[in-house]
Amino acid sequence: MLAETRKWHFGVLPFTGTGHLNPLLALSQELERRGHRITFFEKPKIEERVRQAGQDFVPIPIRRFPAQVSTSIRRSRIWDDVSMLRFNLARVRFEIRQYLRKTPPALVSARLDALLINEIALTGPTVAQMLQLPYFLIATTVPHHSGWGISSWFTGHRASTSWTSWLASYYLELSALRIRGPIRCALDADRHELGLGPVREISNDYPCLAHIAQLPKCLDFEHRQQSAGIHYCGPWISTTARPQVEFPWHRIDGRPLIYVTMGTTRNVQPSIFRMIAEACAGLNLQLVISLGNRVDLDALVDFPGEPLVVRFAPQLELIKRARVVISHAGPNTSFEVMMEAKPMIVIPLAYDQPAIAARLAHAGVAKVLPFRRFSAQKLRAALANVLSDASYKQAAEKLRNELLSVDGARRAADIIESEMEGYAARRPTPVSSKVQCVRRDPERASRADISYIAR
Repeated sequence: MLAETRKWHFGVLPFTGTGHLNPLLALSQELERRGHRITFFEKPKIEERVRQAGQDFVPIPIRRFPAQVSTSIRRSRIWDDVSMLRFNLARVRFEIRQYLRKTPPALVSARLDALLINEIALTGPTVAQMLQLPYFLIATTVPHHSGWGISSWFTGHRASTSWTSWLASYYLELSALRIRGPIRCALDADRHELGLGPVREISNDYPCLAHIAQLPKCLDFEHRQQSAGIHYCGPWISTTARPQVEFPWHRIDGRPLIYVTMGTTRNVQPSIFRMIAEACAGLNLQLVISLGNRVDLDALVDFPGEPLVVRFAPQLELIKRARVVISHAGPNTSFEVMMEAKPMIVIPLAYDQPAIAARLAHAGVAKVLPFRRFSAQKLRAALANVLSDASYKQAAEKLRNELLSVDGARRAADIIESEMEGYAARRPTPVSSKVQCVRRDPERASRADISYIAR
């Protein structure tokens, strides 16, 4: 860390998913320990979570998109899938416009020096450009690069019930995550009204100060490491950034423990948990399943083998005790398991999960089971393989040692401080003393036009 660095006020534009929020909280705590001020700006739904971690929070009052109205007319499955795709695209476009209108006033009032923007917060760089604020892109998962490269469409990991729902899911992923098609057109239209160029040119027109990734360099593929501007750091994990979770520890009976989580934000078919329980039944193992908030706990009864099933679990503590972790390959769980040197079995479902799963398999720390061909028999065989093959544990310990030598949060904070010092040297006037949104073409006035001055 640089000696005598100035103290800054950073605004964080996160993403509401737990796997993306937790590492940003850990990074924010590291910056706060160095004397900087941190304020999160997001939907009110995560306010309690952020404040529990000791961070300031300003709610962004985003109106809820109107729910889709069902019809009594009997329609084909293809039409239902197309209708759901149109609804999801309209919802994303609606939220983009809401963020572009609601976020800038809150940022101006806070008198910020810079922004830390989650890479998948689509409107973040545009908001930074509107207000002429310096910003950092923060990759809490595999660096995006306008696509994670291991698409669920080609790898067969996506859970879909028909080819049309499969196609609709892929098109939504292409639009929302890779900024292609209708969503990019909508964002470009909003940027045009603000006098800004197309979003594909923002890296040239208004580049970030640094693109910082939680992913350790040793876990990414070599051909992607050559991409300019990516700072690989290593996991950002904090035990103090977690809420307390009640758990029946008295029911842990001393048998080798298998911990199961399929994330907290995506709907998971209940059948997958039943197949996992069936695969472990009869083995001298204790199975602990954390369902998250998208599965009805009351509907999951009479599991084979009587596993311990809870809504939420103290994940870090259970990972420490586990022999093997079974998960969806989400970034939060994967990095936490890596830091404890535990082998994994991963069942990726969508988004960045196939990309993470591919890297875990390449590193030799995980066995990957595609969901579309998933069965209790295949999981039972994979579990026997991971438990008996010492190479998984050896690879996990090797990876953990590399990660411990890096100290990811410290490295990321060093980069942020260094880049801010360089920016201040080039721009000696404090950013927060005059934050403004300027138009390139003042003749193009519209309701989307916003012009602010922080005095």
